[in-house]
Amino acid sequence: MTAQILQEELVKEIGIIFKDDLFKDSAGEYIKMNVYEQNLPIRQDEDAPDPMPHVIVRLETGQDNGGVEPQEVFVILRIGYFDDDAENNGHKGVLGIIQKIQERFMKEPMLAKQFYFMHDEQHPFNWALQDEESFPYFFGAASMTFATAAIRKEDRFCLLYTSPSPRD
Repeated sequence: MTAQILQEELVKEIGIIFKDDLFKDSAGEYIKMNVYEQNLPIRQDEDAPDPMPHVIVRLETGQDNGGVEPQEVFVILRIGYFDDDAENNGHKGVLGIIQKIQERFMKEPMLAKQFYFMHDEQHPFNWALQDEESFPYFFGAASMTFATAAIRKEDRFCLLYTSPSPRD
């Protein structure tokens, strides 16, 4: 399924975007960004590491326009960030993550040579920060739309016709 491949490629790409960055986790360690498909993993053990910082690549909706136009897939990126500094400015870290992702796709809208980040009046790049206080955890989200290959109806009559070949 094309949307599933898009999600997998986005997870890989976000990992690449943040490959050189380290973020503070709730244990005070500096770690790489965690990137997940659709949901956070279920913590089976109380000692399991906190999933912060993270980006969750969530597929929200898709629209197939009858096979004539590319399929559109609407994606929400959910961001979780940890910052226990008393200044309480963790929202700036969330904004930095959003900006880095936006810059990547504004500069180069193609993903994996098969998905195109749509950015126009009908398909804006939207973002939001959380409404409620949750120190030292901070959250935000960004939405994006990608064009993917549409499934096209095969025309069996077209396949039956072939040009006559010259005979000797």
